[in-house]
Amino acid sequence: MTGIVIPVTATAEGGAVTDLDSRPAGPASTWRERERRAERILDAAGELLVAWGYPRITVEDVARRAGVGKGTVYLHFSTKDLLFLAVLIRAEARIIERFAAGVRADPSAVLLSSVARSTYLWMHEEPIFRATLLGDGDTLGTLSRSAAENLPDLLDVRDRTLRAHVEVLREHGLVRTEQSPALQVHAYESILTGFVTIEPLSPSTVPALADNADMIAHVVRSAFELPGRPESVRAAAPRVNEIYQRLLDRLNEEIHRHRRT
Repeated sequence: MTGIVIPVTATAEGGAVTDLDSRPAGPASTWRERERRAERILDAAGELLVAWGYPRITVEDVARRAGVGKGTVYLHFSTKDLLFLAVLIRAEARIIERFAAGVRADPSAVLLSSVARSTYLWMHEEPIFRATLLGDGDTLGTLSRSAAENLPDLLDVRDRTLRAHVEVLREHGLVRTEQSPALQVHAYESILTGFVTIEPLSPSTVPALADNADMIAHVVRSAFELPGRPESVRAAAPRVNEIYQRLLDRLNEEIHRHRRT
């Protein structure tokens, strides 16, 4: 993730500002049914992604599994790519919720080494991300390009989330300051993305999952972190959690927008 954000996912519709607090016109039962229908579509798409892989799936397959017509899928998601980006958004939101709970339980979870280790493990535990990041290589490229083309504004929000995280840690003396935050963000993302994306390319050389997670933490700690006092970590934790809560809100808003289409 970028910080705790998955490297290849996107979070919203590019350029558009949506009034996500307003409900569509009509009786409450109508918009509730729209939400339930969109959830069925996302569930079906996620199940097929895990079972078949992205390239083999058609919108007709998703519609059939969700028990709706093909046109109904397009009412919520205008393209296949946007449908599966929404599936990834939902999975990413679940991981950010885990991160927030972890920080409340242990403030040291905000340290970059801890974030990198947890993110690596969670990506392997989450079936959606396993299918996307560790499955067919073309899927990663296709959805990354689609995110850049269709969802640029909230991709920017995601980038700014990690930068804000790093800046809070720098302010509290928990991260080195010789390099700029922008360089540190790029390096951190490169480390995490590299550890993940090399696995399908060289599966026979990949260490045990826990060992690899520990190594990622070691690399990130060596590259970025400074020994910090416990009180500094405790002071940084609520600010970092607030940063990711704002991102989580944006992710959930995008999911709700499709539910109410």
